[in-house]
Amino acid sequence: MKCRIGAVTAAWLLVALLSATAQAPMPVVERITDHRGRITRVTLFSNHVVIVSIRSDDDNFIHQATLNFDEYMVYLQAFEKCAREIGNEPVTSDVESRDSSTKVVLHVGPDPPRIIEYSPLASLDLPTGKIASMIDDIQNRALAALPGEFEINQWRPAIGDRVELRQGGQASVTAIDDDGTILLSQVDGPVSYTVAKDSRVNVVLRVIEPAP
Repeated sequence: MKCRIGAVTAAWLLVALLSATAQAPMPVVERITDHRGRITRVTLFSNHVVIVSIRSDDDNFIHQATLNFDEYMVYLQAFEKCAREIGNEPVTSDVESRDSSTKVVLHVGPDPPRIIEYSPLASLDLPTGKIASMIDDIQNRALAALPGEFEINQWRPAIGDRVELRQGGQASVTAIDDDGTILLSQVDGPVSYTVAKDSRVNVVLRVIEPAP
């Protein structure tokens, strides 16, 4: 099904994209779920980054993933469409749960943020159900991301950088091609690795020491 974007929506999307590059990342969509004191927060930011934090007395995790531009735009347009269908008034469900609650804040479109609060036991209307499903999708993306994936995707290699490898051991960047392919030479051994730009996250765990 094709979605036609009106002039007002298209103008807002352009303003949103320009603003995202000119200022610190802002939350676009956020969901906070509290289940018996275990709080899960899912946030999609204007720089395409998804952050999932899980906090309780026993757990304290943060997961990150980055959507590509096309994925981000699909989600942004879909969230904005659902927000228009919901309207500007806060939404609450009639069903309450003693130990669980969910709150969603949509910072999309030209209108003030939409606030949706509901119990996990509630039956959701169609637009709210779509919003919940999309947030589930981006949450799963972040939870499935490799440890350190976000940092490695942001890394700009330089000759002399020392890295820790996912398979264990350390290596240094000894060459960089124009297409982003890097040559990693093992620090304590004769092995070298040629790593394409798109494959760095599968080989490099973290940057230990940037080049001086």
